[in-house]
Amino acid sequence: MMHINGFQKIKRVGQILKILSKHGFDEIISRSNLDRILPDSFLFWNNHARKIFEDDFNVRIRLAIEELGPTFIKLGQLLSNRPDIIPEDLQEELIKLQDDVPAESIDIRIRIENDLEIRFEDHFLSIDPVPIASASIAQVYKAVLLNGKEVVFKVKRSQIDEAIRADLDFIKDLVKLLQRKYEVIYKMNLYQIVLSFESSLLNELSFTNELNNIERFRRNFADNKEVHVPKVYRKYSTDTLICMEFIDGVKVNDEEGLKQYGLYPKSVLQNLLDLYLEQVLMHGFFHADPHPGNVFVNQKGQVVFIDFGSMGFMIPEDRNIIEAMVLDFLANDAKGLIKNIKKLAIVHHIEDERRLERDAYEIFEMIKQNALDDIDISVMLNKLNIVLQSNHILLPDFVYILLRGVSILEGTGRQIDAELNVPESIAPFAKKIAAQKLSPEYLIAQLKEKAKFAKDVLTEVPEDLLDLLEKVKNDKVMLNHKMQDFDNLQLILHRMGNKFLLSILAMTFGVGASILAHGRVGYLIGGIPVLSWFGFIMSFVICFMLLSHLYKSK
Repeated sequence: MMHINGFQKIKRVGQILKILSKHGFDEIISRSNLDRILPDSFLFWNNHARKIFEDDFNVRIRLAIEELGPTFIKLGQLLSNRPDIIPEDLQEELIKLQDDVPAESIDIRIRIENDLEIRFEDHFLSIDPVPIASASIAQVYKAVLLNGKEVVFKVKRSQIDEAIRADLDFIKDLVKLLQRKYEVIYKMNLYQIVLSFESSLLNELSFTNELNNIERFRRNFADNKEVHVPKVYRKYSTDTLICMEFIDGVKVNDEEGLKQYGLYPKSVLQNLLDLYLEQVLMHGFFHADPHPGNVFVNQKGQVVFIDFGSMGFMIPEDRNIIEAMVLDFLANDAKGLIKNIKKLAIVHHIEDERRLERDAYEIFEMIKQNALDDIDISVMLNKLNIVLQSNHILLPDFVYILLRGVSILEGTGRQIDAELNVPESIAPFAKKIAAQKLSPEYLIAQLKEKAKFAKDVLTEVPEDLLDLLEKVKNDKVMLNHKMQDFDNLQLILHRMGNKFLLSILAMTFGVGASILAHGRVGYLIGGIPVLSWFGFIMSFVICFMLLSHLYKSK
């Protein structure tokens, strides 16, 4: 693992704080005690008349993020898909974040020779020194192999690892500070979100990880002729560059280009939706960023996904729950949907399930009765956000990645077919999934799985029970039960016991005094034995004490 030295970290922190100050966020710097790091001359307050404040607050946030660089841009893009965390107006602004950056000057021939330890002329005919695409983490160059095949090199920017790791360290430290200063940030559980973001971004930095993602994606669609997965040349690939087949095609939203290929745009869109559902529901491994720049269509009409650095992943159990939720959604089954949400959620606290059912039905009807161009997506997402927050529902990370992918596809669908009805479009594929669940092969597989589970239970439970009985027999079992508010309960029982004991004593003295008085035993005062007088007095005193306790308790 690469480590960042102290000087580099301090230098980067200074750059970040200067940019934040430039865009008018001195209060955050001051409240976080970070202003002590910078000299006064760094703070923008001292140098300018603050024209920046003419911009909207959310605009200033976006501008600052874009200037801060790739790590912050990607974090902003992540937060733009989390309506449960940020307000709607900020979300709309963060959606505008662009990952396109000026190209870095790289001698690509020397870079390839150094990274691969080869002579360029021995393997390639040519390479274009000007990149055909430039993003925050990598640049893309077009080359030609000796056999005449066109390929592209995805090359990681120099020192991008160090820059991103330094930024991640700063973001984590800043969130810790802000959590101590602002209760609202603490309640958002923002630090856990940042840790998840860190893991995802570090995976994206590893080109070896991306190569493995491509190969896995290829295996998943090996029998599907509707998809073409770019060929990867592993012998020309390392953890800092990837060599793969050049894709000659058009973007999935290029209607004119699709028509020139003799393709019908709406059919291509339907195919894209089916393929994405297949990734999610059948493979549990799906593209996390399916925007038009990452989805092409070749002359054969095949859909081609590129850029596999960021992928969503689900375990089989989660995939089964998502499948069930899709079927519940299409069947307008609110109870079934709520049941599966509870299974999927990391945390939930649903106080009123009937109200949640009504909310679900409202969303069903909103989507069912409207074409895509008539649906106010922001209103629907805001309603969904309110439902999640009011019921304290926290879902796994892959759900938010999936929602982002669906949101991107919705935007693509709006460009191609504004009359697209989402439920109608996904219904055929969902019916295919439902049919598979009723197939003999699936039912047999389920029976085998249940039989294995039953076998494990029947094998392990008797052994565990015998072990428990042996421990009970040998007096080795200790019952450890934690009761909420046990201390208060113990105090209440203690007081009740005291009052009960006093009641018994009062009754004992009273009854004993009566018996002695009736027998006229011993020295008499007023015709009543002295011991009887003592018993009556003690009984009266104790009763007075009990009445006093009862009055105070009331």
